[in-house]
Formats: sequence, structure tokens, C-alpha cells
Amino acid sequence: MNWKDFLYFSRAESLAVLFILIIILLTLNLNFLLSKRNSSPLIISQNDSLIASFERLHSNMKDKTLEAPPLKNNQNEDSKRVSSTSNHKEQTKQLFVERNEKQYGYPRQEKLKDTEFIALNVTDTAQWKKIPGIGSSYAARIIKYRDKLGGFTSINQLKEVYGIDDELFDKISSYIREENNCLENCRKLKINKLEFKEILAHPYIDYEQTKAIVNLRRRIGDISSIDELAMLDEFLPEDIVKLTPYLQF
Repeated sequence: MNWKDFLYFSRAESLAVLFILIIILLTLNLNFLLSKRNSSPLIISQNDSLIASFERLHSNMKDKTLEAPPLKNNQNEDSKRVSSTSNHKEQTKQLFVERNEKQYGYPRQEKLKDTEFIALNVTDTAQWKKIPGIGSSYAARIIKYRDKLGGFTSINQLKEVYGIDDELFDKISSYIREENNCLENCRKLKINKLEFKEILAHPYIDYEQTKAIVNLRRRIGDISSIDELAMLDEFLPEDIVKLTPYLQF
């Protein structure tokens, strides 16, 4: 085999060799350009630029430090403005409330003093709200329960109102007086005339007791006294005591 045979390339092989040579040349040129760009003059120029930027930043920080006290004064002024605005809102709200009280006749509720009191039955919600510890909700409940009963016969019946426990009762009882004629003036249930629902509406008579009353009327006619109800199994002795002031035969 002749040595010239080693230098013979086909067309495809020749193109591949040429391509490799071009890649090598481009790589060398690129390395040369990069090394030239990263030469020492450029680095020095970049360092000078960084130093100048740092000096400008340091100068700006000093200026902001010197300007700090005026900012504090501005904050104080802002706080004063906020406080003034808040006070203005409170004054406006107070004036609005006072104007509505004068316009609509709803004065601020005054509470009773220790030596003052109200009557148990001849009072409305406005008078009940004068008692310390009694607000609109309690006053409305007391009036509603009193109306369902037909009137209170004892101050202790206030404990039957939803939400009035022993603690609250002890707090308000000194402001309340029972009338002398509580028993006589309470509204009576005409037990022989009322319908089933009307009897059941009374707080002291439940469903089973109502049925017993209606059935007794069917058997014997009109009920003549509380003693006849006392003979029924549905009524306990304490039930009879509570009902006696409210029944009419």
C-alpha cells in the first residue's frame, strides 16, 4: 500500500475535515477576543466605576441621616392630625346623638338611685330600664312575661323570666316594690269559658294540664273551684298554689 493512500479522502470525509478546521479557527478567534476584552485597562475602568458608585451611595446615606429629625417632626404632625381627626369624629358623633335625642325624644336613659324604686306591675319598659342591670332586652322580657301571666303577684316571679338568675335578682330587687293589691288586680282566667289554646297560653299551665281541664269540663260541666283541679293527677300542690290567684270559676 502506498503512503499516498492515507492522504486520500472521499468527498464526505473532506467536508468533515474542513468543518472541523473551521470550528477550530472560530474557537481560537473567540478565545482571543475574550482575553482582549478582559484585559487590565477594562478591569481598572470597572473598578473606578464601582468606587464612584459606592461614594455616591455613602453620600446619599449621610444626607438621609441629616434629614431624619425633620421626618420625626413630620410624624408628630401626622399624629396630631390623626388625633384631631379622631376627636372631630367623636364630637360629630356626640352632636348627632344629642340632635337625635332632641328631635325624636329619646333622651339618654338615667338609672335609679339607691333610694328610688319602681312598682312591680304598673310600669313600662322605659321604667324597667332605669334599674341598674336592666337593659332593653330584659325590660322587654319582663313586660312580655308579666302580660302572659296576667300580672305579677310576687316579686319572686321575676326569677321565672328568662335570663334573670339569683345574682341579677339580688341586684335589682331593692329597686322594685310590690303593690298592696297585686292579688286582687291580676288578670283572671275564666277557666270555664276559654278555649284550649287560650288556657295553654298561660305560663303556669302545660299541655297535659290543659287537656285535663278540658276533659273535666266535658265530664262534669263547669268547674266550680280550684279544689276540683287539685284532685286531678296532672296538678301538683305547688301548681295549685301558683294558679290560685289567676283562675276564675
